[in-house]
Amino acid sequence: MKDEDEDFQKKKVAFIDIDGTLIKNMSSERLFFKYLVYKRIVTPRDILRYLKVSLNRFINLEGLQLKENKHYLEGKKVDAIFEIARNFFNEKISSHISKEALREINSLRDKGYTIILLSGTLSFLVDCFKNHCNADLGIGTKLVSDNGVFTGEISGIYAYDKGKVDIVKRLEKKYNIDLKNSYAYANQYTDVKHMRLMGYPIAVNASKRLHLYAKKNNWCITKF
Repeated sequence: MKDEDEDFQKKKVAFIDIDGTLIKNMSSERLFFKYLVYKRIVTPRDILRYLKVSLNRFINLEGLQLKENKHYLEGKKVDAIFEIARNFFNEKISSHISKEALREINSLRDKGYTIILLSGTLSFLVDCFKNHCNADLGIGTKLVSDNGVFTGEISGIYAYDKGKVDIVKRLEKKYNIDLKNSYAYANQYTDVKHMRLMGYPIAVNASKRLHLYAKKNNWCITKF
């Protein structure tokens, strides 16, 4: 009976990607970067520093770590960026969140699923999506700060590719998640690694490569 009770208490979760999934054909961080440039919060000097870091990482063959370069925010006050992010989300992003996705989230919640947004985008942007979608948890890329300003480095696991696998496995242990009865919604082939952990992987607005993989493996394919 003990094992049955433990199984009964396991959480069913829906892990949902953001860029390209909740918002079709869009990258929230790229749009935020452009917004910061337009508002003159990110300056040419910031961009030059960002490019220098990217070049150094490329020369040192650090590969995907190029995606982890957030040095355009180096030296920016944390509280100020958080406030700007909220304004940006309300002005530029919220209206683009798929209504079909919101209906799906509500349906999953009614069925007893815990909703977790899992994305490589900046964590304070994920928080905006979490609040808008009424999700239970939002996980994104956290940035290191020192004395109230960003350093440009990331903190913890980068929620991209295999990083999502590591995060899911940690959450599985922490929250006693039943992955066999959980969902994963995502749009890119790089998400396959964590989607395979779920009993119900859903390819949403799928890239060509993910679409082919999902079709070959009899995954559900849909659009938001």
